[in-house]
Amino acid sequence: MRSEREVNQAIDKYVNLITRICFLYLKNEADTQDVLQSVFLKYLKHDKPFESEEHEKAWFIRVSINACKDILKNFFHSHIVSLDKVEQFFLTEPPQHPEVLEAVLSLPQKYRSVIYLYYI
Repeated sequence: MRSEREVNQAIDKYVNLITRICFLYLKNEADTQDVLQSVFLKYLKHDKPFESEEHEKAWFIRVSINACKDILKNFFHSHIVSLDKVEQFFLTEPPQHPEVLEAVLSLPQKYRSVIYLYYI
C-alpha cells in the first residue's frame, strides 16, 4: 500500500483531471464523486511503481475511464427514471381514481416523492 503522503500528493495533482473526465462521461456529480473515490482507493492499493510521471498520469486516466464505463453499463444505472418523468406520466394518463390523484398531488413534494417511490 502507498503512504498517506503519496496518496495526498496524487490527489492534489490529479483530482481536477479525474473529475473533468468522469463528469464528461457520467454527467452526474454524485457518480463522479463515487468514481473519484474508487480511483484513489485503487491507487492506494496499487503497489507497483510507475515508470514515469506520464505513466502514472496515463494510469489515472485509464482507470478513471474504465470505472466510468463500468457505472454506465451497470443495469441499475441504465434503468433509472427520474421522479419528474414519473410525475409527468401520472399527469398525462387518465386517472382511474381522480380523488386519490388529487390528494397525492396536493401533498408537499417530499411526501409525493415517497408515495411515488413506494408504489412504483
